Amino acid sequence: MALALTQPKAMSRPPAPDFHAHHWQQREAWQRSWHALDTAFGRGESFCNTLAAWRADRHAPHQLFYSAFTLEPPSQIDPRIATACLGLLPGVHRILFEQGRVQLTLCIGAIASSTSQLAREIDLPADSICVPDFTDWDVRSIARLCKRGTHITWLHAPKAMPPQLQGTGFQATNTAQTAVYQPHWQAKTSLRSAATPSTSHSSKVVVIGAGLAGSAAAYSLASRGWQVAVLDQGSQLGAGASGLPAGIFATHVSPDNNVLSRITRDGVRATLQRAEHLLERHREWDLAHLLEHRFQGKRQLPQADLWPTAGHEWSTNANTAQRTSGGLATDTPALWHALAGWIQTQALVKAQLSIHGIHTQTQACVAKLVRHHAEWHVLDAHEKVLASAPHIVVATAHGCQDLLDSVDLQARPESLRRPHLPITALRGQVTYGPMNALPAALRNNLPTFPVNGHGSYIGQLKSLAPENQAPYWIVGSSFQRHDLDTRPRAEDQQSNLKQWSELMPAWHDDILHGVDLNQTKAWASVRAALPDRLPAVGALKHPDFQGIQLCTGMGARGISWSVLCGELLAAHLTHEPLPMAASLAQLMAASRFG
Repeated sequence: MALALTQPKAMSRPPAPDFHAHHWQQREAWQRSWHALDTAFGRGESFCNTLAAWRADRHAPHQLFYSAFTLEPPSQIDPRIATACLGLLPGVHRILFEQGRVQLTLCIGAIASSTSQLAREIDLPADSICVPDFTDWDVRSIARLCKRGTHITWLHAPKAMPPQLQGTGFQATNTAQTAVYQPHWQAKTSLRSAATPSTSHSSKVVVIGAGLAGSAAAYSLASRGWQVAVLDQGSQLGAGASGLPAGIFATHVSPDNNVLSRITRDGVRATLQRAEHLLERHREWDLAHLLEHRFQGKRQLPQADLWPTAGHEWSTNANTAQRTSGGLATDTPALWHALAGWIQTQALVKAQLSIHGIHTQTQACVAKLVRHHAEWHVLDAHEKVLASAPHIVVATAHGCQDLLDSVDLQARPESLRRPHLPITALRGQVTYGPMNALPAALRNNLPTFPVNGHGSYIGQLKSLAPENQAPYWIVGSSFQRHDLDTRPRAEDQQSNLKQWSELMPAWHDDILHGVDLNQTKAWASVRAALPDRLPAVGALKHPDFQGIQLCTGMGARGISWSVLCGELLAAHLTHEPLPMAASLAQLMAASRFG
């Protein structure tokens, strides 16, 4: 889809060829990644040139992180990367290339944003920086993005070091139009620490929970060279809430484009990229688009400047044909989500746990976490050590608090209370059955795309079991708070059918009177949600929990959020640039609970 937005303030010119590559070639042997930064993205030419240099360099870093700023959304994108760069709203976008080994972090400011505000969304210093000119950039903002030894080049300024750089910690080099950050003082910074020789080597971690959250975290760490042991109490992978036969991923819209909407778009982009890489399209997942019935007037699009052209690449008002195809009247308020679809959740879990470096053990019931010197021991109810590692990731949904409560506290001031996650258990039951058992009139009218807004419907799904290739449909789910009973309930089957008839009212009677519940199945499980509706990711503040990370609290958005959360957790543990805006990542920090 073509982009047609305002012309950006400044178009970047490619830096002197291989500026970033020249410096990564001189990196220390231990440094497996490189963080390049460009203060003017333009059409993306500089990124494309650096990507080409990375591809051509046999000694390039294993992973390249490229951050770029632009004050306004780009009106045009270099054709070499345009397909990957859809939906570029103001904010921070993580776009993957080379199967994730090259990661573009594109920071787009709103018209009123200053460069200093935009720069604060990057939370890790760069190794090399290209500044086309200093017109829009305060040198202090650039210095904030440096560490000792960061190299910088400028393009549209005198060859000698510009006066703006003098006195800010930059020292001239023997090469024209370059400098290095070497302040004579101990620089203070609020940035996270970059990798060092002691943190760059592969490490060991135990992930507790093999659902969407646990498998995503395990994949993100194993793909970075970590040795990952995954423990799950189920008899098979994805046996808990992630055992859902299939579910949707879709963005969330709100009139003010709120935090939940922005985080969900980040999550959907991450999920799309992971599915494209790991899963078989049309069988295990599909970018099928999605119709959202704005049931009782919910989910209004942002208005005017809050929702420019790029926003409509994500979500827009449904047209008449889309409404009619989805079983709605032509005047029913509805949205059309182009970047949405469905995933066979267990397929994603299994694919994420199948890469090198992950060892998975099922029927492993973890009862206690014990610190022993520099390692954590994971024990079962009989005090048997199931696994040990310096790092633990707890991804057990509503069971997280029990494991946090098992940790013995040292003598601490009363102010350091045990971390507490105010998790709400949410029971959900879905109903599913074979397409060929539906009444012909209904079956032939149902859309090829999912519909949600009052529960959800997905049709024409293909079974992953080789012995059963008949397509099936799935609807639901029910919603019961503080309910841990996962036994199927007949009343929930009836309720799901009623909800489906209200979701797609054009076929209300066909659904209520034509669908035979005796030919359907039920599946129920329990999800975990937190009061602010955001997940909890990362480390806790309490010193007795050092080495324990959380990845939980995703509620009904596990498909849309889990990949993003896994990448965020891995970025913290491996000292990499964050996969999202630092301000949004902070709102998801597990440390808000202790």
